[in-house]
Amino acid sequence: MINIAIYLRISVLEKGNLRHTEDTINSQRNIIKNFIFNDQELKKANIEEFIDEGYSGSTTSRPGLDKLLLKVRQQKINCIIVKDMSRFMRNYIEMGDYLENIFPFMGVRFIAINDGYDSSKEVQNGTELDIQFKNLLNDYYSRDISEKMTTALLSAKKQGKYTSGTPPYGYLKDPEDNYKLIVDEKVADNIKYIFQLILEGHSLNETAKILNNEGVITARARRKEIKGYDAYANRWESTVEQTIWSHSIVRRIVNNEVYTGTFVFNKSTKSKLDGGKVIYHPKEEWIRIYDNHEALISKETFDEANAIIKSRRKKGFRIKNNKYSNSPLASFVRCNKCGYKIRFNKSSNGKELVGINLYCYHCRMLEQEEKLPAHKELEKEILEILKNKFHTDKAEKRKLFDEQKELYDRNDQLLKKKRIEFENYKFGKISRENFVEIKNQIQKSDEENKERIQAIDEELKQAGNIDKLTEDTVRKYIKTVYISGKGIEKIEYQ
Repeated sequence: MINIAIYLRISVLEKGNLRHTEDTINSQRNIIKNFIFNDQELKKANIEEFIDEGYSGSTTSRPGLDKLLLKVRQQKINCIIVKDMSRFMRNYIEMGDYLENIFPFMGVRFIAINDGYDSSKEVQNGTELDIQFKNLLNDYYSRDISEKMTTALLSAKKQGKYTSGTPPYGYLKDPEDNYKLIVDEKVADNIKYIFQLILEGHSLNETAKILNNEGVITARARRKEIKGYDAYANRWESTVEQTIWSHSIVRRIVNNEVYTGTFVFNKSTKSKLDGGKVIYHPKEEWIRIYDNHEALISKETFDEANAIIKSRRKKGFRIKNNKYSNSPLASFVRCNKCGYKIRFNKSSNGKELVGINLYCYHCRMLEQEEKLPAHKELEKEILEILKNKFHTDKAEKRKLFDEQKELYDRNDQLLKKKRIEFENYKFGKISRENFVEIKNQIQKSDEENKERIQAIDEELKQAGNIDKLTEDTVRKYIKTVYISGKGIEKIEYQ
């Protein structure tokens, strides 16, 4: 059975125009499906679609392409069809590697319709050089376009045009001008309210709690309202910061100059080396365009609020990596009530480390927090559980090793016996029926021994001298520990 993967891609530039985006995707889809329909062999195949929107052909790190290639490796796809090669990949070296080595090895037929290329028909007929040359041109074109896009975007930003995809909370994109910000009247007052709370003396945490208690809509929820779906649901695991107000979200809003009507850019650039690593620029290199759009708060309010936040930053005693503890359980514990990760925060009295506080940030922000067990007691209890379940002393391990060695020796003896009985059969010392019976008995014993050897391997893999709790030990045996004020509620093992 032929399993076809249809691959569709639009670039960053094409995605900027919504109407053009739809036309491009639909155009590619229609061309490919018409091709399949008119092919007697392909029209009966299973078809699966993979799409990448807003991704350059010069990068191979694309969600849709990654899913497609995974299914190729799993041997679930044996035919790939694209409108043209440039949609699949513009890097001529990598494209050539796929066409000449990877796809033939995996038994995958590759068809590029507009290029007139079908790997099942083009081998050794003189077209390979044409394809390589075309890929070289695609690669050059991609690099040229990338340079032009960078220049065009910088020019647009210098004109005060908002070129980013999602506007900041409190603003929308002007339907008549996709590069202009307009006020989102539904939530604009929320921005003013946040600055008011800070000026009234509320901390970032207190402000977040007030917003949660009053049911003020978050940025993510507002985006979902506007789009009709959660744009981030399939990209990242839902986190506290995305579902409720937190001190970090409040801080980002209070620190954002956009609310004063100022457009700020050149905060960072992507390196052309190091795989596109982001390089952050110092503030003095940032470029600002004042009065670029309607302000939600005054410059004076912005400065005053940020001065208050700055003055509240704790000075004096600091512990390196203070935010997270070095508790071996820190990455594995979740709240049994809401399912969010429990925070293990180091605490001090201003002079020295005094302990580690456990709390659920989600429940705290919603004022539903209950007192959780002390981290030392939790670690002690987990250690005892692991000891009882997985600890194997040296004597027990020695016994398992000896049994396994005995089974290996027994299999060697069975192999020797099999050879001897075969010779006996060949020289007419035993009948064919007797040989088959003996061979079957040896085979059965051999399989039983191998099953037991494998079982011992599993026992030894799980076995360990668990004398103390370490992160490696926890990671080896535990996936998640769920706790409440009552203690451990449930443990999910690896």
